Amino acid sequence: MTSAVTNPPVQAFRPGMLWTDTRYRSLTIQTVALFVVFLAGYALVGNVVDNLAALGKEFGFSFMSQPASYDVNQQLIDFNSRDSHARAAVLGMLNTLLVAFTGCILATIIGVLAGVGRLSKNWLVSKLMTVYIEVVRNVPVLIQILLLSAIISETLPQPNSFRGAEPSATMFLWDSVALTGRGFYFPAPVMGDGAGLVVWAFILGIVGSIVYGRWETKRQQDTGQEGIGLPVKLGLIFGLPLLTFFAMGMPIGLEYPELKGFNFQGGIFARESYISLTLALSLYTGAFIAEGVRAGIQAVSHGQTEAAGALGLRPGKSMRLVVLPQAMRMIIPPLISQYLNLTKNSSLALLVGYMDVTGTLGGITLNQTGREFECLFLMMGFYLAVSLTIAGVMNLYNQNAQLVERTSATGLGISLRSLFDKMTGPWDNLKKGDATMQPGYGIRLELNLYWLFYGAMTVATLYYLFILGASDRMTYWDWDMSHKVAALALLGANAAALATCLFKNARFVDLAGLELVVFLFALLVGFPIGVLGGDTLSATTVIWGGLLARIAIIGYTLFGARPNLTFFQRVRRA
Repeated sequence: MTSAVTNPPVQAFRPGMLWTDTRYRSLTIQTVALFVVFLAGYALVGNVVDNLAALGKEFGFSFMSQPASYDVNQQLIDFNSRDSHARAAVLGMLNTLLVAFTGCILATIIGVLAGVGRLSKNWLVSKLMTVYIEVVRNVPVLIQILLLSAIISETLPQPNSFRGAEPSATMFLWDSVALTGRGFYFPAPVMGDGAGLVVWAFILGIVGSIVYGRWETKRQQDTGQEGIGLPVKLGLIFGLPLLTFFAMGMPIGLEYPELKGFNFQGGIFARESYISLTLALSLYTGAFIAEGVRAGIQAVSHGQTEAAGALGLRPGKSMRLVVLPQAMRMIIPPLISQYLNLTKNSSLALLVGYMDVTGTLGGITLNQTGREFECLFLMMGFYLAVSLTIAGVMNLYNQNAQLVERTSATGLGISLRSLFDKMTGPWDNLKKGDATMQPGYGIRLELNLYWLFYGAMTVATLYYLFILGASDRMTYWDWDMSHKVAALALLGANAAALATCLFKNARFVDLAGLELVVFLFALLVGFPIGVLGGDTLSATTVIWGGLLARIAIIGYTLFGARPNLTFFQRVRRA
């Protein structure tokens, strides 16, 4: 005799279950805790605002539109003392980003070379790299910045043409580069008629080298024959612009720095403070990166190197093609932290007189206006935005470099793609490794228009918000709140869509959809999107062309076979 087993009846939801039922209790506690945190934060901010009002300081940012009345010694954009505090802050931010960008690149190069050199079989190279790493990373970076600043300013001569036979500068490269105690002078390009064609030839050479590299890789995979590679790429990148340069009658010249009076005139000037700060941060961070590189290389099985040698690969090519690609999976996570540390350590610039954001917004502007809370709030927001951007982009790269077995575009959860799955027909999901073997995989051909579009929108928005002079428009702080929110949201959405597109992340279509929503919101609140085209495109073209382009990108990503293979790793079922 058998008895039927029935499931117990499902109880209807009651408000009391939010606390008594274990399925809902944790969510209830987290919601209450989050509400309490927000309530405490609101009370704290309100208390600060009330206290400032009692002291006669109304919390606000209207002071950013007032004249700065000071100069900045390192200028990437036009600036004078009559410009506003907002433009001075932007100039300081650009100076900070310049140090962070060049410092991260130099630190990566130094770190990789030092990390590989420490593992060298050459005793002298290995010990020299060990001494560099152990000394530099155990000395505070502040001391290294001051030391390099003193070395440059004290050991190099001061420019002065009235000293007679005494050297006034250390010259290099046929007297085209001048190294002085005040800074370094480099030749500056002077563009003439036809220079634009040379620039376009250089860009086409880069594109051609990428196309040739992909073709050569596919040819090697199909036939096993190794091409000449590097000479052809160098010929396309440098040979094509040189031919165009001579064919157009050498339209690009150089302006050399010349000593006139007590200083050099002409050329590109890099202040001593910028040089010492960037070099110190690069050397300091490079020592930590070197240890990460060494650990990543040692984490790769020695059998991989032996297998590469058995295939006939030389040690250099074995390191570049076999070991480092696998080691990158262990190197990238700590590398992100080092990039963030370098960016934040650039705030020490004021100690050597370099006017970054701590010198402009957090220094002179704060002291002149007495708006310490507002200035510190803006500085925190700037560093937070930069750090989150670096972390986000590097995490996307980290996901792209993960092991094949760990990466798949399936299981996205709530996604714009899932809303259209029934309309797009049956698909077969693939692992990333299987997808990369398909002939249509990768960012190529029409998919290049994706990142070109979002890149152009990001650059245009940045230029309008931060670079365009206040005489050409109202300053950001004079806009109403809806315009401010729309501008920052549009910039963030464009940058996020661009980053996910470059790294072929499956969330690209969701961020592209979010960017479309932000674009429509900006139009509704009256943000002047039409001016983003500058003098090249009319407002109607920017608005309607941009709207159609966004819809086309989202539609093609969801329904097209190639973008589905590239972003979602799935192919149409035969």
